[in-house]
Amino acid sequence: MSEARFSRAKPPVIGLVAIVLLAGCKIGDSETALEAINVGAFDARLQFLSSDLLEGRAPGTRGARLAADYIAAQFAQAGLQPVGDASSYFQPVPLVARLPDPRLSFRALGGASIAPAHGSEFVAWSQDTAVVTSLEAELVFAGYGITAPEYDWDDYEDEDVSGKVLLVLAGDPGRHVSERFRGDTATRYGLASYKLKTAAQRGAVGVVMVHDPEFGHDWSAIRSVRSGEQLELDDGSAPGGVAFGAWVTSSVAAQVAAMAGLDFETLLETARDDRSSPIETGVTVSASVTSRTRRFSGANVAGLLPGSHPELASEFVVFTAHYDHLGIGEPLDVDSIYNGAYDNASGTALLLCLAEAFGRMERRPARSILFLAVTAKEAGLLGSKHFVENPLVPLSRTVANINFDGVNLWGPTEDMVIIKADDSDVWDAALFAASDEDLRLESGWPPGWEAAYRSDHFSFFEAGVPAALLAHGLDYVGRMPGWGSQMLDHYSQALYHKPGDEYQPGLDLRGAVQQGRVAFRLGLRLSNRRTRP
Repeated sequence: MSEARFSRAKPPVIGLVAIVLLAGCKIGDSETALEAINVGAFDARLQFLSSDLLEGRAPGTRGARLAADYIAAQFAQAGLQPVGDASSYFQPVPLVARLPDPRLSFRALGGASIAPAHGSEFVAWSQDTAVVTSLEAELVFAGYGITAPEYDWDDYEDEDVSGKVLLVLAGDPGRHVSERFRGDTATRYGLASYKLKTAAQRGAVGVVMVHDPEFGHDWSAIRSVRSGEQLELDDGSAPGGVAFGAWVTSSVAAQVAAMAGLDFETLLETARDDRSSPIETGVTVSASVTSRTRRFSGANVAGLLPGSHPELASEFVVFTAHYDHLGIGEPLDVDSIYNGAYDNASGTALLLCLAEAFGRMERRPARSILFLAVTAKEAGLLGSKHFVENPLVPLSRTVANINFDGVNLWGPTEDMVIIKADDSDVWDAALFAASDEDLRLESGWPPGWEAAYRSDHFSFFEAGVPAALLAHGLDYVGRMPGWGSQMLDHYSQALYHKPGDEYQPGLDLRGAVQQGRVAFRLGLRLSNRRTRP
């Protein structure tokens, strides 16, 4: 958790100079609009979006289409204008899905070999357009697979890894060595997508990533995402990574190291040294992936509230939440529907509450506000990537993106968290919004979540739009210190990307209302202030 903590006092007067509001929105008008963000309204939307009827909302399924139709109907009821394809609320997102059937084995020079079990010990996929992708190549240990000049770090050290398969560790060195990178605060260099893309640029033919059981989510969360259909945008662009990718458990990686005459724990220590360089293992990787392919169109759902100012109405604040989840998958405790209540029926439900709240305003905000429910986030932010590459409103006139991915289902808090906002003065506006709700503002979550880079605001951030994830606080009213982090850890280990992430009667949704009220105030302030973030 970030050490930056702020009292409940109003932000200092100096901040008022930078955030002068345009005349127009009455205080009473705002308070009336905020009444739309209430426990009952949020609860009803959460229940429907996370119900078994929607079958987990996987892109390209009946459940996803039902969810998209429901969101569009809610936008229409809120009085939002359609801005999608053919004057509808929908933006088609072309997708290609490949269902992999992989094989993987490792063979040492002395003849010893292992073939890990698919699912329980490895998952693999291919971005190749061929029906069958196969390779046989030497395995090279490349540390974390990172080149980061700003941190004086290069795991490749100009070594030629062309034609090799790379064995790389998850995350970045800061997870284990506090003085490296940003310590416990994750960086984009820890993303799997970064490692795959960098390896391809270096000429590698494949990447095998090692799951770290001490950080982030457990193995089943990786298995649930990487064992089923693998989605990509079907827009003719290059995949941006190696043809073959895989995850293996740490125990498999230790066995492979032993086959090469190496000690896995020693390799880990070596990788955390900034003087490390690629290590040839003498182990040959044999892999093949047979893929069944289908093409289809998913949909982002978009509704626009036009602004009221004659000039600023042509600028936009964009609220986003992804409505997709994992659909129907491997049964756990007899349940095979991955409902995704917290992730992210909750964020979508809050997006709909906000649409209703802003739609109720007698005098509209100065800038226009776009409400955007995106698809295919779980496959790699594909819906939001498609949007920023094919924006429904000019990206150059988009002043900010506020994103929701996981809304508080566990009660009221003393704090609120906004992630990535410290890279722009969206943070200043968020200070006011939180203070107006008598909440302290924080700038991060516990280590291991990598929230700054794993949700749809990152697509906007990469496109140059000030963007932030408005997350819930962790300092719960009436709870012992640390209880919120414990709840998040429990969710991560027991429920994340599992059928157990489903609606439960009796949830304390007062924290969701807090989150929605702060979001409303933040969006209103960003829309009405004279200057862009």
